[in-house]
Amino acid sequence: MLLSSAGASLAVALSGCSGSETDRSSSEGGTVVTDYATEIVRSGGEQPPIIALQEPTNSAENDSETSPSPESFTQAVIESENDAEGIEFAEDATNLAAVRRLITETAYASESVFLYQTPIGECYDLELNYITRDEVDGDPDIEFCRVIREADVDCERDARNHVAAAVRLPFPADEYNGFSAGGGRGCDPIPERYRNESGSP
Repeated sequence: MLLSSAGASLAVALSGCSGSETDRSSSEGGTVVTDYATEIVRSGGEQPPIIALQEPTNSAENDSETSPSPESFTQAVIESENDAEGIEFAEDATNLAAVRRLITETAYASESVFLYQTPIGECYDLELNYITRDEVDGDPDIEFCRVIREADVDCERDARNHVAAAVRLPFPADEYNGFSAGGGRGCDPIPERYRNESGSP
């Protein structure tokens, strides 16, 4: 099963000049997740990198059932190899081999993959800032940020691309019932309360 969520405010926060963050509450305690892997895929123009999140099924009756379309898809969790088989990418997207490898090499009995897709300014890159896990329900919170691309990249300030991140989490999807993701203008340090909990410097 693909758990999914759409969130327009997340896309706005990372799409260009806006520095607003998502309107969501945050737990007062938790731990920093460090044992993760991430790959990011990018596409230009109107088509996002992930173009389908179909749930494979042997039932002809349910063949047309899919997760939200790429236009509304913002966040999703791949829980199993079956889920992974239903993902389709745009052919012109960059870094496809690495993203596909991360998804297919995940051990879903003990791991899961979080997907995040959003428009972004052409002159910016998406980066994973940090991941925390709620101390009460175990739900992960994945924080993204944007950084200016290398000076030799040809880009236009007002142009838009799409990016998608695949993040391998070191715990299976059945260990959490929800998830959240956020992002803002810059890559902020991990909040003090999480650094204290995890013993990070």
